[in-house]
Amino acid sequence: MKILVDNIIINYEIIGEGDKNIVILHGWGRSLNEWVYIAREIPGYKFFILDLPGFGLSEEPQNAIDIFEYSEIILKFLNKLMVSDYSIIGHSFGGRIGTILASSNDTKIKKLILVDSGGIEIKSLKIKLLIILSKILNPIKYFLPKKILRNFGSSDYKNITGVLRNIFIKTINQDLRFLFPKIKIPVVVIWGSDDTVLPVDYVKIYHSIIKNVSIRIVWEANH
Repeated sequence: MKILVDNIIINYEIIGEGDKNIVILHGWGRSLNEWVYIAREIPGYKFFILDLPGFGLSEEPQNAIDIFEYSEIILKFLNKLMVSDYSIIGHSFGGRIGTILASSNDTKIKKLILVDSGGIEIKSLKIKLLIILSKILNPIKYFLPKKILRNFGSSDYKNITGVLRNIFIKTINQDLRFLFPKIKIPVVVIWGSDDTVLPVDYVKIYHSIIKNVSIRIVWEANH
């Protein structure tokens, strides 16, 4: 199904006929497809699953919006569909959006489930040095062997172009920890023990800042 929100065509699916609503927000570079089969296997719930703008079958934003503007679009999407009394499942990039929506204390949101969520940005000394070095190397990058240049920048950044690349740059630098104390609803944090994208140690930060939080570790699971 399609709906127009802020002049962006958004693709979505509604699965199930339960009396409890769940909104699923996928990760960066993903789509609703990886969640559809899960929703079909869980009875008693009504799932609202969408392709975030720029992914799957949804249109790209015309401008490089940040994560807060993404969240506003999702809120308008849910209001258009008149979704109320819902829980949010947010994976990685979708977890950032879920964090922002939950911190607004909207009474329609009942629970937040974060799966290997983005939103905590801690740069090690090694990463900081690589960032500085990459900025220094940028003017002379065409004089360096490609095998050296491949070591700079994440695979996500390298594999995207156009407005999505600028969105990625804006998003990856937004630390959302200042919003954690504002979240009053129950939060469940689920993390893969072998996550190589976002370290499992991040769950300690959620546990130390968010009051009503439960932690679940999925052993031998990746991002």
